Amino acid sequence: MRKKIFIVLIVLTFLTEGIISLYFLRKSREVEQDTVAVNDCLKTIEENFGHAEKYPSDLSYAVIDPDGAVLFRTDEETASSINEAVKNNDTILDLTVDGTSMGKVLFHNETRERIEKWQKSIALTVLAATLVQAVLVVGYALYLRKTIVKPFEELSGFAQRVAGGDLDVPLDRDKKNIFGSFTEAFDLMRSELRKSRAAEKEAYDAKKDMVAQLSHDIKTPVASIKSASEFGYELAKDEKVKERFNLINFKADELTVLVDNLFVESVKDASEIKVSPRENDSSTVREAILHADFQDRAGEFTIPECTVFTDKLRLQQAFDNVFINSYKYADTKIDVHAVIEDGYLKVYVRDFGPGVTDEEVAVLKEKYRRGKNSEGKEGAGIGLYLTSYFLKEMDGDILITNEDPGLKVLFLIRTV
Repeated sequence: MRKKIFIVLIVLTFLTEGIISLYFLRKSREVEQDTVAVNDCLKTIEENFGHAEKYPSDLSYAVIDPDGAVLFRTDEETASSINEAVKNNDTILDLTVDGTSMGKVLFHNETRERIEKWQKSIALTVLAATLVQAVLVVGYALYLRKTIVKPFEELSGFAQRVAGGDLDVPLDRDKKNIFGSFTEAFDLMRSELRKSRAAEKEAYDAKKDMVAQLSHDIKTPVASIKSASEFGYELAKDEKVKERFNLINFKADELTVLVDNLFVESVKDASEIKVSPRENDSSTVREAILHADFQDRAGEFTIPECTVFTDKLRLQQAFDNVFINSYKYADTKIDVHAVIEDGYLKVYVRDFGPGVTDEEVAVLKEKYRRGKNSEGKEGAGIGLYLTSYFLKEMDGDILITNEDPGLKVLFLIRTV
């Protein structure tokens, strides 16, 4: 609807500009000097020569004698000499009374002045219409950016976050927008992907728990078999029987190693995630923060120029985890600042939420540990665990402290 209104207004301004311009052009052609009125005026002057009170007053003119002296003039704008009248392109007529030349009548020609006046009016009209059109075009451009470009950029950013595995933050949608139904479908996709991933994780965790439980349960009978085989070996008198018991004992040891390996694999931590740090410009740190802070909670901040030892992908994931936690549990503005100290680029990320207890701060980097403020909110409790792991693999670390108010995470990123 607004789009149609903008277009109609722009078209109307063009039509109005054209109509007014045509009107002034037509008026400018109607200002030619009226020769009949000039001749009538001259005749009246000749008939009443010497009686100025009877001269016509509806035209601008001057009466001069043969010597050039002004005998009568209607106004100051009228030329007072033939030379001036010629310059002004005025009408110059002979004044004859009873066949005798009594001088000249100089009729002021207003044509040029009126044309200039109409031209000025046309120019002002065109300028005003152009300004209105410019305002409308700029307004329409802003409207298009708000209703099409910005929503499309948000969709693009949302798609990138979903592709990167961020399925927790919903996409704000306005059904009145041109992308309303599209964004709703996108968010539905995110929701379904999150459910699917949650179900997949639940199944994976259940499988790991089952394997861990089975491996634990198998250890007991294996230990019993090993103990019985050792006892049987000691009691056996026949060498062949002893060899059989010894084989059982050997196989029990082998089975114990296999079960231990299975148990370790079932509870394997983040060490299987590959981290490949290399030298990068510190601008990559700023880019990681900007990409992580997709809700623009941090505002303006600066990162000192230096060379850092990072894996760009894992650093991005680390900042993503911290900012997602802040969005989820604090929901406040975020303060970001950075300094170079002791061989590290230190990046402070602080929110102004309720924070956690001092006891919880000490264990937040542990696997599956979550604060009390996480009740009712989705999460697995591995975000800060992985963040700490990634930074340590890059010769750095994170430090978590309580503030008043809020929680502060200090990223220690090694400089080169």
